[in-house]
Amino acid sequence: MLKVWADKALSGRLDRAAADSAGCVFAYDPGAGPREAVSLTMPLKLGGYEYPDGLHPVFQMNLPEGRLREVLERRFRKLMPGFQDLSLLQIVGPAQIGRLRYGEPGNLAEGGQATQSVAEILAYEGSEDLFADLVERFAASSGISGVQPKVLVRDERAWSLSGDGRRSLTVRGATHIIKTWDKDEFPELAANEFYCLQVAERAGLAVPGHALSENGRFLVVERFDLDVDGQYLGFEDTCVLQGLPVKAKYDDSYEGLAKTLACFVTPTARVQTLEFLFRLLAVCCAVRNGDAHLKNFGVVYAAPGMPVTCAPAYDIVTTQVYLPGDVMALMLDGRKSWPSTKVLTRFAQGHCALDPTRAREILCEVADAVADIGAGMLAEAKQREGFAPIAREMRRIWDQGVKRSLVQEA
Repeated sequence: MLKVWADKALSGRLDRAAADSAGCVFAYDPGAGPREAVSLTMPLKLGGYEYPDGLHPVFQMNLPEGRLREVLERRFRKLMPGFQDLSLLQIVGPAQIGRLRYGEPGNLAEGGQATQSVAEILAYEGSEDLFADLVERFAASSGISGVQPKVLVRDERAWSLSGDGRRSLTVRGATHIIKTWDKDEFPELAANEFYCLQVAERAGLAVPGHALSENGRFLVVERFDLDVDGQYLGFEDTCVLQGLPVKAKYDDSYEGLAKTLACFVTPTARVQTLEFLFRLLAVCCAVRNGDAHLKNFGVVYAAPGMPVTCAPAYDIVTTQVYLPGDVMALMLDGRKSWPSTKVLTRFAQGHCALDPTRAREILCEVADAVADIGAGMLAEAKQREGFAPIAREMRRIWDQGVKRSLVQEA
């Protein structure tokens, strides 16, 4: 049984539905109020919320995957018989993306978390495996999903990668996400994502502060679920908003995604949110990001009852450079093949409330961003031999993406 906390206040308790059941049940504490609601989809009520397929979507949202999960299972399986998702949540529960925490009060003091200099990571040139050390130190305090190797770290100076370079706040826990890559599987993935985020930002999308290390091994990303006062915001991805488990993240359409976001954001933010979605989808089509699934879109809010807005763009990668035949993560117009300009424009009109003129303007702005960042990427790749072939292939793919989805009339 795990206690669930929202902004340091006890929300309720999470437990297995039965000893012989795979499901879980969550019940609100009698003293919980509306601001302690754990999800926009789970308002305060008497009785419990049962979920038959393991953890409820909001509780499985941040479970580590890939290498990080493997490390944690090896480390804790012997100590936790019957190791399962609830066990994993117990380990990383005190440190999560968003406003929820799990465990006993004495284990939630994120302010005591070890620190790591982000500036040191960005300037690192050593030969030893720095990421192995980061995983050893921060794996158990990294409540973050995604297959790519990553950990949450607490910067010793709360360093900011944007603005004036320094946060004037006291942050309780982790401040940054550190990502790396496996050279045998996804070479230069950090640089790949860095330049894709640069395209998104240049195209007018809000993105988290981000920086690429000098050796290209690490992408450092600021947490976007931190407000200016260092308080963690509520964050829910669209798997959670649709009541779906993580394994169903590819099982929807961009039309359904647009409807979901429009339903959950504050009414006054709907127009801006739908334009944001269309612009982001155009970027993903241009750079051939085949992993724009339900977990890579979401909403943020300070607390239940407060304004809900679309989360910044994140986790954008040119997947086709590693998977030449890769397709879209979700359906669009009934298929997963990369869309033509005509299909994208029709989506803008029918599902994002944009007229054709505005849709074409956005597509042109994205095409300009791809050209601008693509040229800079090739120029900078000349300074790092290992990245040069990947950069050239990315630029070729981007040119194809622009021609197919942004400028070609079909």
